[in-house]
Amino acid sequence: MKKTIDERAKEVMHLSGFTGDIMQSRIEHRLRLTDFWKIFYGCRILEIGCGQGETTAALAYTAGENGFVYAIDLANENYGSPENLGTARERLMFSHLGDRINIELGVNILNPSFDFEPNSFGFIVLSHCLWYLSSQEELRDILFKVRKWATRLCIAEWDPRVTSIGQYRHFMSANIQAVCEAYHISDHFNIKTLFYPHEIENAMLACGWDITSEDSIEAYDVQDAMWEIDIVKDMFPRKISEQKDIPVKLKRLLLSQIYALGDAEAAEPLSVFAATAERIGEI
Repeated sequence: MKKTIDERAKEVMHLSGFTGDIMQSRIEHRLRLTDFWKIFYGCRILEIGCGQGETTAALAYTAGENGFVYAIDLANENYGSPENLGTARERLMFSHLGDRINIELGVNILNPSFDFEPNSFGFIVLSHCLWYLSSQEELRDILFKVRKWATRLCIAEWDPRVTSIGQYRHFMSANIQAVCEAYHISDHFNIKTLFYPHEIENAMLACGWDITSEDSIEAYDVQDAMWEIDIVKDMFPRKISEQKDIPVKLKRLLLSQIYALGDAEAAEPLSVFAATAERIGEI
């Protein structure tokens, strides 16, 4: 009998050392993504932008004992809260899943010295990391570079297309961060570029990937909306007020939008755009 998402998430948490109801919701979401991507037992996966490793754990669990996940992230070991990436890496590497995972931090995938042999992996995965990229051009550079390393590409990112009034706060908090990024207010905030699904699709096609499936996946109880709103409300008003390069009218508009975010606990997460693609032609 096939195990439920809840049962599988509890197994992932036991094997990887994650704890708590909030984390279980995040793991359940990642397992829905692995199901959609059709990750299978025994496959080799390169995960780009692994963060604290929720997707890493879900991928390693799904790929099984004969599978392998090579996970990388641009950020260093001190980045992240409440658990930084270094602590998360140590926990995962010494967990029951550790023998099928390798995690490297501080890796710039576009560095010419970072490379693999052709077809080293079955899947390339980018899960909830696209908004951290500096530009659409950076995404295209990544998608073009990784093309020779695997025949299949899997992507998931928040979808800015609001479908309910409750999602509006999540969208606005992300949009405020993206606007502030354009003025280089701080390098320490998460969101730098908002990608819409058609922009992701265009990037995949332009870089030699044929889209084979796509869907909108609900994120249910994932807490990202609340966290992004709290970050914006707590940290951005002072940053915006101190910034000299932002026009006064734009400052006032951004501050009024922050005020309008209201109670973070009332926010709903955006839906997630998920897609799979296959490499076109020879390498």
